[in-house]
Amino acid sequence: MATHIIALEKDLFFSVKIRDTLSHHDTEVLIARNLSAFEKGLQTPHKPALAIVNIAIQGVDWEEAIRAAVVQQIPVLAFGSHMDLEARKRALEAGAQKVVANSKFTSDMPGLIKRLLETPADQSIQNEEDNEAFSE
Repeated sequence: MATHIIALEKDLFFSVKIRDTLSHHDTEVLIARNLSAFEKGLQTPHKPALAIVNIAIQGVDWEEAIRAAVVQQIPVLAFGSHMDLEARKRALEAGAQKVVANSKFTSDMPGLIKRLLETPADQSIQNEEDNEAFSE
């Protein structure tokens, strides 16, 4: 049975990359382009096992998206610019279990998801490698 994931991502090309990459790992991804669609996606019959949130998108309250997933006890993997330390901090405060730089997300998407799904939802799994990626 496929793992169901919801992703908050406005960029069409990157949405396709996420969906295509994860389809090779028995994962179905619902892409939401705004907060309303994301919140509706959290309520689907196949409750998502994970939420992915782009914390660099403009015009979408991604912090509220993270909080909405956390309320549903869905772990959150957030990603964004390695230079935006403030967004990283806000994502963690909103409840994201893991926040990584775009480059880390792109290079290790299936591995990040696998490790996050194996970690209890109430634990943050930040590590030194992630911290270094955000401070370059």
